[in-house]
Amino acid sequence: MALSTKTHGVIVTHGIGDEMKPGDILADFTNCLADYLMELPARDAQGNEVYPEIRREVDLSANPPSVALHIKSPTGEEATWLCKEAFWGDAFPAPKASTVVWWLLRQNLKAQLKFVFEGVFTDPPNQKTYKYDPLQQKKPEWTARKRLSFKFQAKLSLAGIFIPVLAAFSTLALFLIWIGQWIPAFGPLETVLKWIHKLDPFLSNSLGDIQRYIEHGVWSANARARMEKVIIDMLNDRFGDVQDITIVAHSLGCVVTYDALAEGGKVASEIARLATQEKHKKLTFVSVGSGINQVFRLARRSKSVFGQRQFRRSLAKEITGYDETAQQKATPLQSKFFWLDIFARRDPIPAGRLDRDIINQAKVDFASQFKSRRVINKDSVILDHVLYWANKDTVIPRIARAINGGTQYPWPEAGITAERIEKRTMEAARFNLLTKIAAVVIIIGLAVYFGLKVAGVI
Repeated sequence: MALSTKTHGVIVTHGIGDEMKPGDILADFTNCLADYLMELPARDAQGNEVYPEIRREVDLSANPPSVALHIKSPTGEEATWLCKEAFWGDAFPAPKASTVVWWLLRQNLKAQLKFVFEGVFTDPPNQKTYKYDPLQQKKPEWTARKRLSFKFQAKLSLAGIFIPVLAAFSTLALFLIWIGQWIPAFGPLETVLKWIHKLDPFLSNSLGDIQRYIEHGVWSANARARMEKVIIDMLNDRFGDVQDITIVAHSLGCVVTYDALAEGGKVASEIARLATQEKHKKLTFVSVGSGINQVFRLARRSKSVFGQRQFRRSLAKEITGYDETAQQKATPLQSKFFWLDIFARRDPIPAGRLDRDIINQAKVDFASQFKSRRVINKDSVILDHVLYWANKDTVIPRIARAINGGTQYPWPEAGITAERIEKRTMEAARFNLLTKIAAVVIIIGLAVYFGLKVAGVI
């Protein structure tokens, strides 16, 4: 039996986004998860293909929004994945665009750009063509850890020259945008200012979420409380009796989750109280496209005392069970807490693996309680951050395994295979090739157009 037949609790939370509404991310995530499981047949004793059955029980208008997936595996085992959403998007008002721009101007843009570039573009093994030899059992090349090639060393050296220029240009652009927030629209400036003000929703409702969460302790606590309430309610079986809890967070939602699980918080206090009653539920934290690297770096440069202190806390030992001063066995630690971090190699938000100093700050057992997994979405700096749920080859299987107990896939066919990795790798390669071809065609077309215009032909 592979499908864990208990009821598993799942909490889903979103990242930044001015158009995010309650139930949106829960609906998208659970639909992708259910569709993925439904596509996976198994073989019965007679060798016939048999498919799982998934029944969706949905109430997205509830508080919190709810989706229960009632699963019957191809071999007949049954389980329920009880999914709730922790929505915090309306927990604070959007700051003014001018406030966000001024805050960005005070950041070290050069250091931030350098971090993003190095995280996104220093991954040469994944540039190689995928090859897999099942007879020789060779490890797929895309997971190999190798030294940077000369090509990538050259690219990084070149970037080192242009990053200060880009940082200076970005600072100047932000300053002009900030000035544009105060200049009245009149005469020839009106057109320019209208264009500048088109950026206001993005600055206020997207980047504004980050600024508000780092700089404003009261509004930040209000957002964190949304997550804390859902976790505590699930710990106390107020949605139904669940065996364990998996928190699936995306982008800035990973920061909110870490914050809720940190030392001195309500969740830690509630777990300590339940421990006296011998009530225990394993907590698994799945961070997807995490904003923790970026936000913690920004917070360390914050002018706010709250920002500087809040994001230097470790995860609560009441939650993790980890004591850095004692020798502990892996199995009890894993049965209490586990952190799975999933990031796409071209996603600029996590910009690579979770910083090791953040893992050290969290105070988890690195060997038994933390796992980092790099995936390929489309290999697009623009698209990768929003394509995790669509990745049924290497993202959804890992999340399904985490929900199922963390030790095995719901059934063997639901696992990650070499064929799926190869498919995902080649899809990304084809997408990037088409993108490059399209870019070349557009550039050539523009060059021809302006050439003909200069020549007076058109």
